[in-house]
Amino acid sequence: MKTIYIVIIYLSFLNITIAFSQDTKATTKDGKVVILRSNGNWFYYNPSISEEQISKIPTQGITATTTAGRIVILKKDGTWTITSNSQKSASYTSASRKSPNKNPNVAYLAKRGQWHKEKWSIYGAMLDKPAPTIELFDWINGEFPLETCKGKIVLLNFWATWCGPCRRSIPEKNELFRKYKSKGVILVGACGSGGRGGQDRMAEAVEKLGIEYPTAKVSNSSVETWYVNSWPTYAIIDRSGFLRAIGIQPGYIEPILEALLEE
Repeated sequence: MKTIYIVIIYLSFLNITIAFSQDTKATTKDGKVVILRSNGNWFYYNPSISEEQISKIPTQGITATTTAGRIVILKKDGTWTITSNSQKSASYTSASRKSPNKNPNVAYLAKRGQWHKEKWSIYGAMLDKPAPTIELFDWINGEFPLETCKGKIVLLNFWATWCGPCRRSIPEKNELFRKYKSKGVILVGACGSGGRGGQDRMAEAVEKLGIEYPTAKVSNSSVETWYVNSWPTYAIIDRSGFLRAIGIQPGYIEPILEALLEE
């Protein structure tokens, strides 16, 4: 028996409400993934986001972008609508993704190199969009806030002082830092607690492990925004500030950097 989906579109002056035939993912400007229900309701994909955070959504709503490039407004009452300028925005997004300046190998490597395949549904929805905001503080070895890194490729390394794989990878990251810094690539360490503490020992760890690249503490809210719950987690941002890879295996870092340098 065939399943028939019915899509109903209501149009009104400068306002469009659309019901998708199935649930659809969208991402807010601060990087949070939401699910747009076909019945017109929405909810955060991450169940750890509290009702208190949801209550802070402004009455007029916040915007989110679907993987197809449609811009929707998430309303405080738990419903959503699609904006009247969505088609224009979708066309722009589609064109930018197909731009000859984008190296197709980056997207291929970002997906193939996923360290934890079950996270691809979240991480994949974050790619080819402006990188989420991130709060970094107590810098060591220089200060490179992401908002000042436009025109540079950024390798962001989420790590923790208690994380064995993080500590063992330091010599390799130092080598990457030295190899690519003259090519316009910045390596930034984001030291988190992972719910186990250890951030207060960052300075001690930097000295003991011989970390050469800029490193700072990262806020818990930023760790949540970036959906980091595995240590280490690597993310790569392109020269335009767009997130191009996250959650990749260490062996895929250099191939992605090289592919981005070719753009």
